[in-house]
Amino acid sequence: MNRNGYTLHRPASRWEDGMLCGNGTVGVIVMGEPERERLILSHEQLFIPMNRHERPIEMGGRLPDIRSLIAEGREDEAAELPVELFRQSHGGAYDLLWTDPFFPAVELTIHTRMPDIAVSGGVGDYARSLNYANGEAVVGFRLEGRSCERRVFVSRQDSVCVVRLNTEDTSADYELSLGLPQITQEGRDFYAEYFGMEPVFITHPQAYTDAAVCICEFGGTGSGYAAVATVASGDGKAVAGDGTLSIHSTGPVRVLLSLIPVEEIHSFSAQEEISRLRALPADYSELLLRHESVHKERYTRIDLRLDSDSYDLRTPEEAEAGTASRGDSDSRSDTGGSDESLWIEARASAEAPPAFLEKMFHAGRYETLSSCGEWPPNLQGVWAGSHNVPWCSDYTQDGNLPTVISGLLPSGDFESLLSYFDYQESMLDHYRENSRALYGCRGIHIPTRSSSTGYDIHFSPEYPMTFWTAGAAWASHFYYDYWLYTGDDTFFRDRALPFMREAALFYEDFLIEDGDGRWLFSPSYSPENTPLGRSNSTALNATMDIAAAKELLHHLITGCRTLGIEDDSLSKWTQMLAKMPDYRINADGALTEWASPLYEDRYDHRHASHLYMLYADIPEEIRRDPILYAACEQAYRLKRELKKNEQGTMSFGLVQTGMAAAHLRDAEMVEAMLQSMALNNYYVTFASSHDYGPTLFNADISGGVPALMLEAIAQASPRTDGHSVICGYEIRLLPAIPKSMRSGQVTGLRLRGGFSLDMTWQSGQVTDYRIHNPLEREYEVQ
Repeated sequence: MNRNGYTLHRPASRWEDGMLCGNGTVGVIVMGEPERERLILSHEQLFIPMNRHERPIEMGGRLPDIRSLIAEGREDEAAELPVELFRQSHGGAYDLLWTDPFFPAVELTIHTRMPDIAVSGGVGDYARSLNYANGEAVVGFRLEGRSCERRVFVSRQDSVCVVRLNTEDTSADYELSLGLPQITQEGRDFYAEYFGMEPVFITHPQAYTDAAVCICEFGGTGSGYAAVATVASGDGKAVAGDGTLSIHSTGPVRVLLSLIPVEEIHSFSAQEEISRLRALPADYSELLLRHESVHKERYTRIDLRLDSDSYDLRTPEEAEAGTASRGDSDSRSDTGGSDESLWIEARASAEAPPAFLEKMFHAGRYETLSSCGEWPPNLQGVWAGSHNVPWCSDYTQDGNLPTVISGLLPSGDFESLLSYFDYQESMLDHYRENSRALYGCRGIHIPTRSSSTGYDIHFSPEYPMTFWTAGAAWASHFYYDYWLYTGDDTFFRDRALPFMREAALFYEDFLIEDGDGRWLFSPSYSPENTPLGRSNSTALNATMDIAAAKELLHHLITGCRTLGIEDDSLSKWTQMLAKMPDYRINADGALTEWASPLYEDRYDHRHASHLYMLYADIPEEIRRDPILYAACEQAYRLKRELKKNEQGTMSFGLVQTGMAAAHLRDAEMVEAMLQSMALNNYYVTFASSHDYGPTLFNADISGGVPALMLEAIAQASPRTDGHSVICGYEIRLLPAIPKSMRSGQVTGLRLRGGFSLDMTWQSGQVTDYRIHNPLEREYEVQ
């Protein structure tokens, strides 16, 4: 078993089984087919403009009516009101609007033939592999008795997909075809169901010397994208046609392929891009090294190894001298069976061994790193192999997006989290318009779903998603946590604080008092869950809404008091916090999903939104209250026991439950969540799936599972003095280590406070550890 990648001995049978390469901005799926290779490319910012013209409905003026209906117990009518407003603005019809869909932008097909071989030998000795440490996919096989090899990666340094074609001691003919992936009937059905139409692609193929260009325009918009391919060979000359390149060569052939979004199609200069590609180094190895210098440094910042009794953080020289060291993360030899046999045996035995979990960790980190560019990973990272993309493969902000980015900070990949902030800030004007139009409020309102726009347009009577108001507060958590992990005070002042201030400004205008003088969240929505006996999700005081708002205000107060800033706003935020509703415990002794006696919990649901306050840490109010602490445990235990009719759907709900359990030090529940995902939610390539099977490629637990594993290994929480100033950190080692992770080693695990941890443990006991303090700040470590 190779912890830095995998090897399989069969081509992909479906695109979800393909090898995933990416530089964060461009993703390529390498199918690994011997004689007719297919490379399917996508770009993180390419979403088909199907509903881009839509704006949020003007609901703000009707907010008093919505609140009155909810107060009267007429939630169904309250949920219908936004729909009626939509009908009025769209000529009487109602169609559920979706975000613009992600899609496969271009496909490069490579045909390989051996013209000098008289006797056919067929295809044999097939193997394909993906190297996580440098992002390179390799396909090797024998064709007509001769060895063939293809190598592919997407360069972070040079913003290009690089392909190397090579055959052993013989000439080969290659025909490369560049064009749009075909829209199948399944894809047409998808667009018909979600949009009532099929997208229009207008192509403008062009041919240049040694280059093929495919320019695609989204019909009637003037915008689109361009794909440019160039070919170079030591002894062969490419012949270009419309979208094709043919070459006969006796040596390696290098192909460069770029994918570029274009605002104005007719202003795009293909010749300029061709010239840029031709100016890049001719040697494949040099291009790979340029990319690897960036990718590998980030990928290897952390290392995790499980189930060994021989780990030692020290080198032999350091051991002899009696000193400690982090050690070399590449010093362990990779042993064990093949990756495919590991996958098959784990599923057959109904228990994933430590080696399987270790593989999940490294595969997830690779997949997340490879899909963080200028924007964060969407539902499918940065890869789409079909036009039938589930849920438009958008940014689903009420669970999926926060889950996929949750492992970046403890892994030390701080640069990747910047893509999340860049995306959110690029949508700020849209979020402000959402707040104004939907609620008549200042500040920002982040929708449940977004893609190429941040407008809140997706809702239905059953799921009135415009009533979800926790989005900006949840996003604020990552701004605040970035500051805690990095110690970057400038970031807090210049980026985190302005964003968090606007999130709080929304609550200043939105919250109203109940009869007891406490804040009332009305309308309120707990993502996708419906109270027992109700027909839709409209409610009052969803626990998640309360928890997210509380956390935001706590973080604003603590951050600003620690840095000695924003004195004028502190009293306002403190007063707002004091009026927040209390959490509620039901007759089952469980924390309720709605902090109102009007609603009865439905436990058998895929989300665990009411455990939001436990996703990242344990708030002091729960830490100090043993009854509330036990109620949180009871909430997820009942959910696990009674979640029958949705068994196997939405894997990130298992991450949510696991994170809550890790912070409550429930190792048994952490083990149950990890095992469930390991045995049901991973393809043989260790790419992750949304549903059991695996049946639906989805990137969210690729980030969530590493986060959960690291949280089980170590946690750090800031401690404040009586003035809410951070004065130290509590660090907990092995707080919830599950059975399948009972022995192991971690190096480079980052913790809040700017700390870095190297540690080994055996049979659930720490044997050696070092805590580094690169910020050199004086904190008391407990």
